[in-house]
Amino acid sequence: MKIDLKSLRPVALADRTLFESKLAEQPSQSCECSFANLFMYQQPYGIDFVEADGRLIVYEHASRTIHYPIGRWTPPEELRAVSDAFVAAGLTDGGIYDVPEEFLDRHPDCDRFFELEYDEGAIDYLYSIEKIATFSGPKLRKKHNLVKQFQTNWPYAEVRKITRDEIPAVARLAKELNSRLPPCEFLEEEELAMNRAWENFEALGLGGIVLYAEPDYPAGFSIYSMLSPDTVDIHFEKADHTAKGAPQTLTWQLAIALRNKAKFMNREQDMNEESLRHAKRSLDPERFFKRYFLRGIN
Repeated sequence: MKIDLKSLRPVALADRTLFESKLAEQPSQSCECSFANLFMYQQPYGIDFVEADGRLIVYEHASRTIHYPIGRWTPPEELRAVSDAFVAAGLTDGGIYDVPEEFLDRHPDCDRFFELEYDEGAIDYLYSIEKIATFSGPKLRKKHNLVKQFQTNWPYAEVRKITRDEIPAVARLAKELNSRLPPCEFLEEEELAMNRAWENFEALGLGGIVLYAEPDYPAGFSIYSMLSPDTVDIHFEKADHTAKGAPQTLTWQLAIALRNKAKFMNREQDMNEESLRHAKRSLDPERFFKRYFLRGIN
């Protein structure tokens, strides 16, 4: 595989059609394949890409890693050639991120080329939209009780589709909710990403809902985009926890809004944060997207 690394360039809004067409050749439920994510986080992570042999190879300057190529399937020999090209250019030490579990199943001898690493905090949580919408199962029925409490406390609550007119209120809510959290690098990165979302909402193909407890009291919002024909990726979801039941009501209403759009929602990783892991598991995930990290053997 020939790779012209001089053609490596930042992910730009104009590349959306290219990325989505390549992803359609080999659909993935990985949130890392979402064009919206790649574009929104381009600034904090320094996300570039290059076209090679009909595939798209994403490179992150911040972590000095490449992603498993987007497009048709890449076998171990070709993947090693990609890794070697980036190593030779001094861009990475051979790390390849977002390698799907299917790669290991199809190529059990890939250890001839790579060492394997796995981080449980990096798996994506995928949920049945129908189950969340209908509170199916004992775990989700517990959420229903909190939704009922919210409905009782806020009888005039309503859900609105996020439109251009709603974006300023949603942006203010995001800023307010994040200001209640301890400052950290992740929140700084997220703020940059959300700013790109607000500025390019329609062009990125984003959708979303905002939950109003009262007409002038937005209590939560969720932003998503299509990831594959049957899966949506939830990019941002925030709720005011002082309004009891608001987070659960928001997720339930999101599932209702998505019922006719997709079968699964990808709510991304827990990043090994115990509270986040507990919250994600309490929603009764249907499946996981397990990603692996490969490093070339010298």
